[in-house]
Amino acid sequence: MPLTRKVVDATACRSLVERSANDSLTYSPVGISLGWQPTPHGYRDVTTERVVGTGAEAYAKVGYALMHWQLNREAGFQVAPQHEQVREGVRVGIAMRVAGPLCVSAICKVVAVVAEGDRVGFAYGTLPKHPERGEESFVLTHREDDSVVLTVRAVSRPAAWFTKLAGPIAHGFQSRATKRYLDAAERIAAAPAPQHA
Repeated sequence: MPLTRKVVDATACRSLVERSANDSLTYSPVGISLGWQPTPHGYRDVTTERVVGTGAEAYAKVGYALMHWQLNREAGFQVAPQHEQVREGVRVGIAMRVAGPLCVSAICKVVAVVAEGDRVGFAYGTLPKHPERGEESFVLTHREDDSVVLTVRAVSRPAAWFTKLAGPIAHGFQSRATKRYLDAAERIAAAPAPQHA
């Protein structure tokens, strides 16, 4: 159910995950959003990055949020993962209101996890019932200048009738979704650190 007139809640997202148990990725090769493979012909490749904070504390806060689906939720998505920590092979149902009563829902599978000391993140790929076909990655880097940078890269092409028909409108939606991720990362980086008793 990629496009619907009703609000898609977490229960509906979980249902997507349960029904996708035997589904395969709808694209190849795996790793295109991480630069492991060249971009296939016909796919749109968009990379956006932003300095979202400074210092080890900001890196730790945003990194934790990224790897526990909190960044997606803070960005306004309904998220229903198989596991609350991002792990390779985990499937996740995602939904977001696009305009008025219209909601888009999607199902993805984590295809790679990045954990390299000063870099953390993951890539997930599309499964059937996703309105796009391809892969998106989220990589957080703590650079030598102490800046904390979130890079979002989407390599995709339309899969559903409405994304094929929408063209530039669908591209605009993707850009707005990316902006919401980056804005959410900035808010998380700037928030006070949690106090532990």
